[in-house]
Amino acid sequence: MAVNLETARELVQPGEGEDRIRRWAEAGNGNLLGVVGGLGPLASAEFLKTIYEHSLDEREQEASRVVLYSDPTFLDRTEAFLNGAAGQLLNQLVEALTRLRGMGASHLVICCVTIHHLLPRLPSELRERVLSLVDVVFDEVAASHESHLLLCTSGTRQLRIFESHDLWQHTGGRFVLPDAGDQQEIHRLIYRIKESQDPRQQIPVVESLLVKYHVNSFIAGCTEIHLFAKHFAAGHAGGHARRCIDPLMLIAREWANAPKLRSLVEMSTLQERRST
Repeated sequence: MAVNLETARELVQPGEGEDRIRRWAEAGNGNLLGVVGGLGPLASAEFLKTIYEHSLDEREQEASRVVLYSDPTFLDRTEAFLNGAAGQLLNQLVEALTRLRGMGASHLVICCVTIHHLLPRLPSELRERVLSLVDVVFDEVAASHESHLLLCTSGTRQLRIFESHDLWQHTGGRFVLPDAGDQQEIHRLIYRIKESQDPRQQIPVVESLLVKYHVNSFIAGCTEIHLFAKHFAAGHAGGHARRCIDPLMLIAREWANAPKLRSLVEMSTLQERRST
C-alpha cells in the first residue's frame, strides 16, 4: 500500500521519520490509542487534553479515540531503578499495557520517559505496540541542525536512557547535558511540577539554563515538562525564538492527524487500482 509521503509531511511536524509517517497513515478513527498514565497524573491528563485540543477542529464525532489508564500507584521510577525494584515496576507496566490491549488499544503510549528503560524487557506483543517517546525525540533531533538542552530526571540521566539509544552515536552531539549541579536543579523543577506548582513559575529557571548553555531549544525528557512546555511556548509567542522538542505534543498532533493520513492511504490505493 503506497503512501503519499510528501502530502503526509504537510500534516505533521517537520523532522519526523518516514516510518512514523507510515505508521500514522495506517491509523484512523477505527484505531484506539491506549495511554498508561498516572506517572504523574497531571502530565498524562494534560496529554489527553492536548490530543483533543488538536482533534476537535471539525466534528466532535471525528475526534480521536483514546483510553487513559491512570495508575498513580506505580513506584517512583527513579527510586525504584536505583534501589533495585525494577521487577515490581515491570510487573505494573505489563499489567497496565495488557489491560489497555484488552480494551482494544491498537497503539500504546507510556507517559513516563524514565520507565522506557524497561521497554526491552516487555513481551514482544506489547513492545511492538508502544510508541516510544525516546524514539520520537531522536527523530526530531536527527532532523534538526541545532543543539538542544536535555531536561529530564536524574534517574533518566543515571540510567543513560538517551545515551543508550541506537541513534546516540549519530546525534548525541546535538544533546546538551547539564552539569551535575544543574541536573539536580532540573530534577527539583520536575518534582515541583509533579506537586502541582504553577509550571509558569519555572520559566525563569529554564530561561537561565538556555542562556548558560548557549542554546535556544530544549528537550522534554520527562513528561512533566509537557505541562511546562505549553506555557513556555505561549510566553514566547511572537518573541525571542525558542523551541521545545516535546514528544507528547508531537504524538498528540500526529494522532489527531491520523484520520487525514488514513484518507491519503485510501486515495493512494484507489489511484493504484485505477492505473492497473
